[in-house]
Amino acid sequence: MTIEENFRGFYSNFGIEQDPGKMRHLFDELYHDDFKNDLDGTHTLDKDQLWKLQTIVIKNGTVATVLMFKYAKPNVVEYKIHFKGTEEPVGKTVHCAYELMDGKICRGRAVDESSITTISKATTATANFYQVQKNAQALFTLFDGVPRPFDEEMNKAFEALYHQDFVHNMDGEPLNKAQWRERLNTFAETGTRIFLLKFEPKDEVHFEAGIRVINKNIDVVGYSRGTISGSTLLKIEPHEDSKPSYAMMPGQKVVLAEEHTHIAIAQ
Repeated sequence: MTIEENFRGFYSNFGIEQDPGKMRHLFDELYHDDFKNDLDGTHTLDKDQLWKLQTIVIKNGTVATVLMFKYAKPNVVEYKIHFKGTEEPVGKTVHCAYELMDGKICRGRAVDESSITTISKATTATANFYQVQKNAQALFTLFDGVPRPFDEEMNKAFEALYHQDFVHNMDGEPLNKAQWRERLNTFAETGTRIFLLKFEPKDEVHFEAGIRVINKNIDVVGYSRGTISGSTLLKIEPHEDSKPSYAMMPGQKVVLAEEHTHIAIAQ
């Protein structure tokens, strides 16, 4: 297949539910292992970073429309793609030019300032989400079912994850950062286990998450929408477009039910 056929084939699959393995194969056929996008003369976007960005775009059901694909030189291609997410009224157009290597897109950059801004913002958002997810996993891993105090190790992980103005609205009333720390302190002392089940960015600052919390008295799964600020977690709250706040696990009964909260206890 030609580079243009690979290019159009890959982006024509955006907005269609596809097997991740197939999309990764199409991606690897299109982009060289040494791919680099010179974002602003100082920062670059490599192939792994591009794939993380593309993965988020694909999961969000974004549709990609190829507006232009041409050879600017024998070894340079220039293209325009319009991306429109499910929650975007207009969408964004990216205009880029890349050198080819071994028949694949390799090195280049966005052509206009608008495209540079769009790619830079998306790249920064992807990096921030990756860091928040990494920090969340690092904190929740410490809740391993063994009772312990909320010690220096836990506090360091807590501070890395949560913004100074963090608010948790999951239980119907807001908890500030200090109050949420006390809640986690109780979890730690009672030997609670916490698992991050889901983490899906939805736009540049919002994501949907699922967390399972287990101790001798409860076994609950909470789904929520989160907001980040930079690479820290600013807010957690139920969201009308996400799954219900809490879902029953097998072998449980509801002991408390409110508008956004179900507390379930193992039978």
